[in-house]
Order: sequence, then C-alpha cells, then structure tokens
Amino acid sequence: MRSLIVVLSALGFLPAFAAPAEADDPANPASRAKIVAALERGVPLLEKAARNYPAHRKCFACHHQTLPLLGLGEARRAGVKCDDTLPQAIIDFAGASFRGKLDDLKAGENIGGRGLTVGYGLLALRLADVKPDELTEAMVTFLLKSQEADGRWGLNAIRPPAEDSLVMCTVLAAAGLRHYAAPAQRPSAEAALEKAHNWLRSAKHESQEDKVAMLWGCRLLGIEGDRLDESRQAVLDAQRADGGWGQTAEMESDAYASGSTLFVLLETGLAETHAAAQRAVDFLLKTQLDDGSWHVATRAKPVQVFFDNGDPHGKDQFISIAASGWSVAALARAIRQPAEPAK
Repeated sequence: MRSLIVVLSALGFLPAFAAPAEADDPANPASRAKIVAALERGVPLLEKAARNYPAHRKCFACHHQTLPLLGLGEARRAGVKCDDTLPQAIIDFAGASFRGKLDDLKAGENIGGRGLTVGYGLLALRLADVKPDELTEAMVTFLLKSQEADGRWGLNAIRPPAEDSLVMCTVLAAAGLRHYAAPAQRPSAEAALEKAHNWLRSAKHESQEDKVAMLWGCRLLGIEGDRLDESRQAVLDAQRADGGWGQTAEMESDAYASGSTLFVLLETGLAETHAAAQRAVDFLLKTQLDDGSWHVATRAKPVQVFFDNGDPHGKDQFISIAASGWSVAALARAIRQPAEPAK
C-alpha cells in the first residue's frame, strides 16, 4: 500500500503531503521514543561543533552558533538532556565577535554577510533572551543603514543554500529590527519594516529557502491571514514523495531543506499530527546517520581557506552542521507543545 501511494503521489494523482498509513506520528509513544533517540544522538554532535568552533575562528557564523543554539534549545524544551552551560558560551562568543566590530556596525559597513549575518546574530541573541543593550542597538543601526532602497537587505556573496536567499536575509533582518530596535530607533525601524513588507509582497520565491523564509517571516513579522495561508500552502505543495524537501526543484530531498521546512511549518502553526509533518519526521529519522549527523553536500564556493572544525563529512561539514541544527530543532519541535503566538 505504501509503494502505491508513493507512486501515485509522484505521478501527481495525490497531494504531495498525502501520508502513508504507517507514517510516524510524533504523538504516538513508540514514535516519540524514536524521535528522542534521534535527538540524543544529534545533541552531542551539535554541542561538540559549537564548542570546537572558537578554537578555529573568532567570527560569528550562523552554522556554528545560531543553528546549534536553536537545535539545543528545542531539544532541551522537549526534555532531552543538554549541556546547560553551553548556550551562554555560544552567546558570549557571538557577542564578542560583534562587539569587536562595534564601530563598523554603527557605521553600517564592513560586516561580512551584511543583513543575513546581523539578522542571524540578533536571532541568536533572541534565542538566549538577551535584553537590548549597546550591542543590539549598534546591530539595529547597521540594519537601518544597510537596507536597500527597495526595502530588501542584500548579501556580499551567494553561497547556497544558507547564504543565497534575499527573502531569508530580509526576513531575518526585519525580525531583528522588530524585536531589538531601541525606543529612539523605533520610528526609523517602523519605516524600514514597512519597506521590507512591501518588498516581501512582490519577492520571487524560487528556492525552498525562499519559500521557508516567507512562511517563517509570517511568524517573525506578525503576518496573519491570506499571506500566512498562501505561504504555508506553497511550502506544503513542494513536499516530495519521500517526505522531504529539496533545496531547489531539481535537487533531491535533503536534511537542510527538510529540517528547516519542518521546523518552520510547526513553528507557524502546523499540527505535529498533520500528514505532512509526520512524513517529514519519518524522512529525518531515516536519513540521520549513526554519528548523529545529517550529511548534506555543499554547493557553496569557498570564500575562506577551509579549516576542519572536527565535525563529520569533511568539506561538507559546515552545511551538514547547519542541516543537523535544523533537523534536531524540527524533531524536537514535533514532540513539544505548540509555540505561543508571535509577539
């Protein structure tokens, strides 16, 4: 029966999110046990990656700070044992990295990755419930000064999938403004947010990162109604017969696209018992490796000399750690209570 459903779905006779009868239901005790076991393999991998990174680099990176922090935080809320001291160490490192560029932030220049880097940095601070201070004010200043005239935030380089989407860059930058703008910055931030909303309304959503970013933006930016429904449906329509998603329409399903998509779907209100969520959980459980990681091949052309952080998969390790962070976060999110409405 499963193979018949998969074939019919692939041929377009069933919706892409139709669930096989034996799909894993995160609410089922047996399925929950499998998810917890996967998290218990994934958490040490993320912790080791985050601990090792400062020995090699002094600059902030979303793949070794924000996404491990996201995954570990979700795992902890799902009841999985994590190192309670590591989140503060991650935030201390990220804060020191940005504080070393305080003058550049205030000038709105010389930040590699531009709005995406600062957006992911502010997200990391928010995940750790860091209160507004001089640093966050400087980061907001950078975003206000670096926004393009049409309302988007740009990128220094195109390094797919994580540094490729202007939609993701704009959503994260706008979310950072929305949350961290100081009282004196609020009028400028509101004007910048309006420009960002206008750009997002007409932005093209070509890659899966674009589609996920637009859906995530509905939560992070407080967008409800038709745009939320349409964004969610676009994401659901892209699900593959194997339960995963690909980075592009031409690529096979992988854990980076699938982990980020499942996390955002759940974070924006999709029930963990929904057929699409169950099939995505099943995909992630089947593709996790014994060492706790998910392997994703890099597509990015290096802009720095490669260094080995000690993570699995050689030159694929950075995108694979990002994929593992998303996947741990998604699986953990599937077995905890729904998120509170965005504020």
